[in-house]
Amino acid sequence: MNRYRIFIFLLLALSVVGCSRRDMDMGLIGKNTRLGPQHDRPFPLGAATDAFWETQQTNAEAADFVFYDHEFVGNEAALAPGAKKKIMQVALRLEHVPFPVVVEQSQHNRRPQLDAMRRRTVVEQLARLGVEDAERRVVIAPNFAEGFSATEGEAAYYRGLDSRQDGGGTQN
Repeated sequence: MNRYRIFIFLLLALSVVGCSRRDMDMGLIGKNTRLGPQHDRPFPLGAATDAFWETQQTNAEAADFVFYDHEFVGNEAALAPGAKKKIMQVALRLEHVPFPVVVEQSQHNRRPQLDAMRRRTVVEQLARLGVEDAERRVVIAPNFAEGFSATEGEAAYYRGLDSRQDGGGTQN
């Protein structure tokens, strides 16, 4: 009879406290718990970096809508052959994204008339392909990344080759 009363007492005590076997197994009870206090637990795997990667992905997608200086023929407003393919891809995707179409501004804004003519070419081509708000969506802006001059690019290339021989990478 005594054992029966102790068992009932423990059962009632545990139900009042709200403790369950699952909480004990998961280490959620006591000071020295396996996971620690709820506010001090680590984030689920990838949760802290997901926002960063999504931002990187969005920035990369926005860069698809930039028409760079090298995508025009010389110092003219005519599109180069590769840019003609690109403008078709932009026209197809433009209604599904919030990004503007950017025509790269000439270096140090030295040729604003050329930039305006290139913008006009892009607007006309997009309108020809059925983009209704092309006039509003096409802007002239500086490039997002500065880029390299030919001399800087060559130096970076050779630095990359040298670092592979110094143990900075694998050699083939």
